[in-house]
This record gives sequence, C-alpha cells and structure tokens, in this order.
Amino acid sequence: MTDIRTRGFKTKAELDEHLADIEGAAETEEAMLPPVDYAAENQEAVELARLQEDLTLLRRHIALVREQAKTAISTRAQWADASAHEQLGNYPWLKLAGVIAITFLVARRLRVLPSSGMVTMPLALSRFNRM
Repeated sequence: MTDIRTRGFKTKAELDEHLADIEGAAETEEAMLPPVDYAAENQEAVELARLQEDLTLLRRHIALVREQAKTAISTRAQWADASAHEQLGNYPWLKLAGVIAITFLVARRLRVLPSSGMVTMPLALSRFNRM
C-alpha cells in the first residue's frame, strides 16, 4: 500500500474526500458542455474539404500564371534582343554602351568649358547644319 502522507493527505478518508470533490467538479464541467452536434461537425468537415480543394485549385492557377509570366518575359527579352541586333548589327549592347560613354565624356567636357563657351558652342554647331 502507498504511503498517502507523502501525497499531502494524512488519512485515507481525506484522500477519498478530495477525490470525491474532483469527481463532482468534473461532473459539473461535463454538464456545462453543450451537446455534440454531429451534423454540424459533418457540415464543417465538408466545408473544410471544399476549402482545401479551392486552395489546391488556386495554387494550380498561380503556378499557371507564373509560367505564363515567365514565357511572356522571355519572349519580350528575345524580341528586344532581336530588335537591337536588327537596328545596331552585331554586338548591339557594346555599341550602345560606347554611345553612352561618348555622351558622358562630351557632357563632362562641356561642363568644364566656361559659360561663354556654352553659348558659342551651339552657335558654332548651328553653322554646320546650314551647309
């Protein structure tokens, strides 16, 4: 037999009284619980299954849209590359980078000129357009 004093009770009667209190509290808690509605649980299970199916369909739709976006972007990039090759010939991006570099250097050189040079430069360039 177990020594019940180590459990906090001096006698077996105190232990029995404590267990009876616990059982009484459990019975009142069970009485306070609403009855189980199996029809509602079944309906919730059906709704959950429908929502999971909808989620699966949405995931498939998103995957399809992503694939279409990838195709559209790659097609657009191929078109831009072909257009650049058609307009600028071989190595179009290198030629474009060269034009950008030359423009940068000319703009930097114009910034160094005195302000009177900024006025005379367009006048000098306009004379070449008349020829």
